[in-house]
Amino acid sequence: MRIARMNCVENLMRSFIVAAALLPLVTAVHAQDLVYNVRSGETVSEGLYLSTDHCVSVGQYRTKVLKEPSHGKLVIRPETFVINEPPCKGRKFVGTRLSYTSAKGFRGTDHLSVSVGYPIDTSQMQYTYKTYDVTLNVR
Repeated sequence: MRIARMNCVENLMRSFIVAAALLPLVTAVHAQDLVYNVRSGETVSEGLYLSTDHCVSVGQYRTKVLKEPSHGKLVIRPETFVINEPPCKGRKFVGTRLSYTSAKGFRGTDHLSVSVGYPIDTSQMQYTYKTYDVTLNVR
């Protein structure tokens, strides 16, 4: 199974690599710290989707907000992504988009935390979870 991410940051391009371990435990939790530098009022957006080695969509993530941001808004919604790179170029994958926008005029540091679960088998009966602790440096 291949795990892929699409990154879109309005007016600010910053990318990073996410490595996910597929463990055969439903309750496995892995934490990762992410840091973004963003201008006040801009939106940081991450698209997440899963595909098999045969370019088959595995479906949406199970997402739970563990800590809401104090100085902005977090939006989580389903989305269909069209892949632009081989071997799955042109294929559509159902996934999840997470977006953060700071409160108007806010400058400083904001934090949020989300738990993201993805299936570890084709029946989508077993999931593994990864926690993302996010720091947003808003300037």
